[in-house]
Amino acid sequence: MNQVALLTPVFTLVIWTFAITAIMAYGRVKFTKDPQDAAHTKDLKGLMPAWVERTSDNYNHLFEQPVAFYVVTLSIALINNIELLMVQLAWAFVIVRMIHSIVQLTVNIVLLRFAIFAIGWLIIAYMGLSQLI
Repeated sequence: MNQVALLTPVFTLVIWTFAITAIMAYGRVKFTKDPQDAAHTKDLKGLMPAWVERTSDNYNHLFEQPVAFYVVTLSIALINNIELLMVQLAWAFVIVRMIHSIVQLTVNIVLLRFAIFAIGWLIIAYMGLSQLI
């Protein structure tokens, strides 16, 4: 396996994050009467349709747990310990995060989101711990 195989899921998640950013930006621009209202995003709560708020929340979530994924994946690429299982786990994490986004943007069932979130952490933990053993 090579580094490109391991890093392709990373780039895919970056592109997914950009797509969520575009959806969020569209919603905020469309539903913000005065751009100055967005000076502090907390002030937008309650002023936007629910889907815009959920998209904004998901955007923030894509800069939380995935940061650990980026670090672990880039570390594995850096030490050049790339095995097929690590590539598969990287893809699994990206798919899990995409499912998390879709759930949050649509039905937004918190317990389902939490289960998906927990699966993501298990993947990251395994990826990281496997490099120490």
